Amino acid sequence: MSSASPYATSWETYWATAEAEGHASLWDTEPERASAQDWPHFAGLLPAGRPLLDLGCGNGTQTRHLARHHDHVIGADISAAAIRTARSLDPGRTYLVLDLLDPDAVTALHEKLGDVSIYMRTVLHQIHPDHRPAFAAGLRTLLGADGVLACTELAPAAEPYLHRLVERHGPPPGLTRVMATGVRPGSVGRDEVLDLLGAEDFAVLAEADTAIPLSHRLSTGERPQVPAYFVALRRTSARH
Repeated sequence: MSSASPYATSWETYWATAEAEGHASLWDTEPERASAQDWPHFAGLLPAGRPLLDLGCGNGTQTRHLARHHDHVIGADISAAAIRTARSLDPGRTYLVLDLLDPDAVTALHEKLGDVSIYMRTVLHQIHPDHRPAFAAGLRTLLGADGVLACTELAPAAEPYLHRLVERHGPPPGLTRVMATGVRPGSVGRDEVLDLLGAEDFAVLAEADTAIPLSHRLSTGERPQVPAYFVALRRTSARH
């Protein structure tokens, strides 16, 4: 699938609107509630000398935090508008437009960088189930033999949680903006991630239950905490 895929169109619309109107994304939370909580789970697992790719980096909030702890962090997103914002906020770092469903682009990036580790926060859940095998194939290409995938995803309990949230408080404005682009948030179980990558080829190195705090506050002042999980994976044939 090329850069003209519906994901590219949807997310470009979303981030271009955010750029023009100056609104924050629904999940653009401070690193202390996001990547800073994930980092201790996989910091000691990353192979030395390999880049860390923040896949689905958006405006680079989590990328910038990860760069404080890892020597070579690269941000990548399917939206050129998101990447423009990330570059403007962090001009000294490499940010790339990348559609993981474009195998030629994925292969070219792997040829340029070699095996990379990947930090992927709430990306796979919004990929349609029919497209997930191809998305996972892109992940496998980038990871190669040595890369570690550190993945935080919405748990299956996220969907009923969000339904209850909308029923009680109405849809958060950020969610409405996402849905308007055609993106349909869902969930993906931990075992499904492993199966997509190849359960026989990948081993679980670390995992934990967690939650995704939304940037939106309820009338009570609370921030919704969407059920999620963290898992770190690596090929069982990795050379260590």
